[in-house]
Amino acid sequence: MARSGNFGDVVERIFQVTTGILALAFLASGILFLWNGHVTVTAFDMWHLYTVSLNQPFWQAALLKYGSHSMFFPTLLWSIDIAWFRSNQQLLFVIGLALLILSAIVLLVATWQDKTIGTTAKLVATLVVVVANFSMTRASITAIGPFNCICSLVVVGALAAFYALALICGGTRPYWTLMVLVVTSGLIASFSFGSGFAVWPTLLILGWSARLSWRTLGLILAAGIVAVITYGVLPGAAPEITPENAISLGTALRRFCSLLGTPFLYAAAAWSSPALSPAAAQSSNIPFVCGTLGLGLAAGAVMPRLVRRDLGTSKLQFIALALTVFNFVAMGFIVIGRTAHMHASPGEVVAPRYMFWSSLFWAGLFLIFVQNVDSKKWARWPTFSALSALPLLIFPEHYQAAAWGRHVHLIMESAATSLINGVCDTDMVAQMYPTPATVYSLAKQYRQRRLDMFADGLQDWIGVSETNLFGGHYKSVELKGSIAVQSLVRCANGAPAARVTGWAIERETSIPKQLILVNAGGKVCGLARPTEIRTNINSQYKLPKFAASGFLGYIRDYNPQTPYFVRSADDNRLSRETLRVTSSGPMAGSK
Repeated sequence: MARSGNFGDVVERIFQVTTGILALAFLASGILFLWNGHVTVTAFDMWHLYTVSLNQPFWQAALLKYGSHSMFFPTLLWSIDIAWFRSNQQLLFVIGLALLILSAIVLLVATWQDKTIGTTAKLVATLVVVVANFSMTRASITAIGPFNCICSLVVVGALAAFYALALICGGTRPYWTLMVLVVTSGLIASFSFGSGFAVWPTLLILGWSARLSWRTLGLILAAGIVAVITYGVLPGAAPEITPENAISLGTALRRFCSLLGTPFLYAAAAWSSPALSPAAAQSSNIPFVCGTLGLGLAAGAVMPRLVRRDLGTSKLQFIALALTVFNFVAMGFIVIGRTAHMHASPGEVVAPRYMFWSSLFWAGLFLIFVQNVDSKKWARWPTFSALSALPLLIFPEHYQAAAWGRHVHLIMESAATSLINGVCDTDMVAQMYPTPATVYSLAKQYRQRRLDMFADGLQDWIGVSETNLFGGHYKSVELKGSIAVQSLVRCANGAPAARVTGWAIERETSIPKQLILVNAGGKVCGLARPTEIRTNINSQYKLPKFAASGFLGYIRDYNPQTPYFVRSADDNRLSRETLRVTSSGPMAGSK
C-alpha cells in the first residue's frame, strides 16, 4: 500500500509540474504573439472615436455614447494619451495588456486563496485562467490597444466588484469600504462598454445565492438603477430594435448559443485544411451545438445555487460563478444590441471579436468544474487531464490567430505609410476604416499636431535634400534588395504619385526601419517602410519567419522619365549604397 501511495504521489507531482510548465509556456507565447502582432497605429472604429475626441470638448467626447455604448473611462485614457503622449498607440497597447494581466491576477488570487481545493486543482485552474486570457483567439480585441483598454476595463471592473462582494460574503470588514468598492468597480465596468452593465444582475444573483442581507441587495439594486438612469440621460443613441429587425425567441436563442459556442468552431477548424471560409463558419452547426451544451451546463451550475442559496465559502466557486453569469448576461446583451447587424450580416454571429467574452464564459464553467470535482475521485483525474490538454488542443488556433494578428499589424502599417507620404491610396486606407474620407480628414489634424504615425516627423523628410538628414552622415551597410514601381496613385494635392514595393536587407542580417526614395538630384521624394512578410527572402537570409522584409513606399510628384534611387535611413545615418527603382511593367492607376 505504501508503494502504491508513493507512486500516486509521484504521478501527481509530475502532473503538477507539467501543468505549471504548460501554463508558463502558454503565457509566454500569448504575450510574445501579442507583442509581435499588435496594431501600432489608429485603426478601425478608433478613427471615428478620435475624430470626436479631437473636435469636441473633452467632457462632451467622454459623455457621448458611441454605437449605444458609454465609454467614459476608456475615453479618459485616450484623451490623456492624445494630450500628453501624441496619441501613442503603443502606450495604449501596454495599458490594455496591463489591464488584461490584472484581470488574470484577480482570478489567480481568488484561486490560490481558496482553501477548499488542493494544489493540483489550483494549478489546473491557473492553466485555465492563462489560456482563457492570453489565447490569441481574442486578438481581434487584445491586439488593438484602445479596444483592449475598453474591454479589459470592463472585465477588471467587474472582477474587482465580484471579489469585493466575495470578501463581504466572507465577513471581511470594513463593510462600507467594500460596498463602495463594489459600486465603484461596477460603475467603471458599466461606463467602459455596454457589456459592463451585466455586472449588476450578476452581483444580485451572487448576493442572493450567498444569502447576503437585504440591505446589501438593496444597495446593489439601487446602484444598478442609478447606472441605468445615468446611461439613459447621456447624449447619443440608445439601443433600438426596429420592427423590421425584430426576431423570434427561437432565432434569438440560436444566435445566443452560436455566440457561446464560437470558440469551439475556430478551435476545430484550425486542425483542418483549408482555412475556414466565412460561408463555412456561418453554416456550421458546431457553435450552436456547443453553445447549447454550454447553456445547459451554465443552468446546471447556477440554478441550484439560486434555489438553495448555498453559495459556500469557496472564493474560486464564487468568482467562477460570477465569471460565468457575467459573460452569459453580456452575450445576451450582444444578441439584443446587435440584432440589426446580425440581421444584415448573418455571419456576424460567429465573428471572432465576440470570443473575447465567450472565452471567459467557458473559463468560468471550467473553473466551476475544477472546484466541484477536486473532492470526487471518480471525476477528478478525467476532468483535470482534459483541462490540462487545453493548450495543446487550441494551439493551432492560437498560432494561426498570431499569424493573422501579424498580418493585420502590417496592413495597418501599410496604410499608415501612405498617410505619412501624403498620398491618397484608398485601397490601403479602406482597410484601416471603411470610410476613407474620415481617415483623410483626421489625418490632416494628426499631421498638424504631430500625432500617432506623424509623431516621429518622418513626413518632414519629404521634399528636402538627403544631405540634410542626419547631418549628411553616410555609412556602408551592404544594402541589398530590389524596389520597383507597382502602380500609380495620386498625392493629396492631386499630383501624380507611384506606389513602390520590394525588399531590402543590410549586411544580409537585418532589415532597415525605413528607406528614403530620392531623385537623381538627391531630393527625398518619398519613404518606404517594411510592411510585408516575404517568406522567400526570410528563408534565403535566415530571417525570422514573421519578419517583414518586404517594403511598401511612395514617390510623390512621380515622373516616369526621372530615375529614382533608394537608401536605407537607420541609426542616424543613410546608407552609402543605393538601389535603383525599377519599373515592374505596365502600371494600372489606383484610386
